[in-house]
Amino acid sequence: MKKAILIILCILFCLTVPVGAVNSLTATLSVGTGTPEMPPQNASVYISEAKAAVADRNWTSALLITTRGTTWYPDDADLLCLQGYSLRKMGQYEKSIDVVSKAILLDPQPVRYANRGYGYLALGNYSAALTDAETGISLNANYTTTYGVKALALDGMGKNPEALVAIDQALALDPENAHYWHVKGTILAASGNCADAKEVLERSLALDPDYALPYPGFISARENLVTLTSTCTPAAVPATAVPSPTKSPAGAGIAVGGLIGALFIAGMRK
Repeated sequence: MKKAILIILCILFCLTVPVGAVNSLTATLSVGTGTPEMPPQNASVYISEAKAAVADRNWTSALLITTRGTTWYPDDADLLCLQGYSLRKMGQYEKSIDVVSKAILLDPQPVRYANRGYGYLALGNYSAALTDAETGISLNANYTTTYGVKALALDGMGKNPEALVAIDQALALDPENAHYWHVKGTILAASGNCADAKEVLERSLALDPDYALPYPGFISARENLVTLTSTCTPAAVPATAVPSPTKSPAGAGIAVGGLIGALFIAGMRK
């Protein structure tokens, strides 16, 4: 009898472990994001919570929320895009590109191409970033972020004049954007226009000195400004040709010859 009671107690004890584990998991998932038995009706709960985490620059929280959300909704492009964005902000560029690529296949939008484009920029793949930027612009010419990606890609390829055109297009659409002024400052510095670069970087800092940078390795406007004097080499001014004082220009010789000829003819007529 005692053995039977002991066996029953052991069974009951063992059963409490998985039940407790399930309750713990349920409690974790039920904070506005559903339960294992009943997930949310749609992905909007995860999306809104992830956006709130992004607004707070809590990339870890945003990644956890979107990862949980994509468990229930693996084909939601918005969730995938937010997940890829969070991964990029945490320096996981290749994973970010893979996730955002899935979102693009599901729903190609300019924001997704810009998102992936910044991932390519972080890896130094400027040609891929430029392709994404131009694709995004072709979908919506008024979406400014793609112009920023395009400018940085062209700058990375050493095409500074084209990069300035691209970033000026972004600023024409969004003139109060600190990031775009920052990008323009770096392009001007790379072009050797140090004075204008300083002015533009100062404008970026005046607008928002602590805006969220696209990825961890992106140098801030404040750092760019501090190191400007040592990193910016003024562009060389083209030398102007100075005529030799001992050599008359060919045109002057022709003019003198013509004058002498005219005087000779006039003398013959007198």
